[in-house]
Amino acid sequence: MNNWLQKWKQLLGIVLFALFLGEFLFLVMDNPVIFPSPWMVLAAMKEQLQTTIFYKSIFFTVTRVVFGIAMSFFFGARLAFWRFFYPKTRIWLDYLILLLRSIPNITLMILFLFWLGGEQSLFLVIFLVLFPVVYQACADELETIQTRWKDVLEIYPQPRRYLLRQVYIPLLKPALGSALISITSLGFKVGVMAEILSQVRGGIGRNMQIAKLNVDLASLLAWTIWFLIVVAVCEWIIKKTIATIMK
Repeated sequence: MNNWLQKWKQLLGIVLFALFLGEFLFLVMDNPVIFPSPWMVLAAMKEQLQTTIFYKSIFFTVTRVVFGIAMSFFFGARLAFWRFFYPKTRIWLDYLILLLRSIPNITLMILFLFWLGGEQSLFLVIFLVLFPVVYQACADELETIQTRWKDVLEIYPQPRRYLLRQVYIPLLKPALGSALISITSLGFKVGVMAEILSQVRGGIGRNMQIAKLNVDLASLLAWTIWFLIVVAVCEWIIKKTIATIMK
């Protein structure tokens, strides 16, 4: 109970500080076009909340990002296990992951827009940005597990399937949980950026782009706040789910 009360106090403090800072900047700039008042932003949020476009946009963005996160998590972990059980593939997989992590996200987005449609390029960019993170986290943890349990595994050798189910996956759960949490916020950031560049139908990024074209900074900031709320809720759900699984 005290923990929840402390969190609510921190949240209230952040909100009050943001309102104070926003009002201060609004008064200093004295131009609502350049920097709108926090009350204008709150009014825009209230107006957005009363439209069907708002709920459709949230649904489209969350669906796209969650699908991209799920695919990245599945293939990243699977590729890490492949690297671990087939050492000859390590050098090629590591070079591939290094290349993907080195290429700027914007380059991937532009290339896929030339080659594919907006929706397909959006999913591919989310996938190619996120799955190397999962792959690296799982690969590093598998190496740690192997080093820690090397003597025991040599004394009591077991079939690979048994080791996978009874040893590696249970010991890998904390690393998998941390990787999933870390790619959630990153996935939403990449997803919204991809929505803006690919100009897909619906989505938070699409509405941000419209607000920018209309020079409506109040709506732009309102969508940004909604985006932060959505990310916070999704992260909370994932953390609660992971905590339940780990029990």
